[in-house]
Amino acid sequence: MQTESELVEAVDRDLRKILINPNATDPLVLGVRVWPQAIPQFLIGHFDILDAARDALKEKGLQGLFLGGNYVSGVALGRCVEGAYEVASEVTDFLSQYAYK
Repeated sequence: MQTESELVEAVDRDLRKILINPNATDPLVLGVRVWPQAIPQFLIGHFDILDAARDALKEKGLQGLFLGGNYVSGVALGRCVEGAYEVASEVTDFLSQYAYK
């Protein structure tokens, strides 16, 4: 089993590869969580709940509010990064509607 500092180093190394920034500043470690059996999975119906939440935001006129994070994309490191890029794309598309042309 790896120590917490070894885990932090491994995650930092992987993030530098994923984000293609080997010169990024050192991470600020807020905590380390080790899942003893496996990465948690979403419950059946989770994505339906997310869709309902997104629909409710639109119905209330909150189109500029976006849902993002591990509760949306999953807790695996790669999915968190992919999910962040997906939300960034949604935000960019939304803001482009208001850009001066």
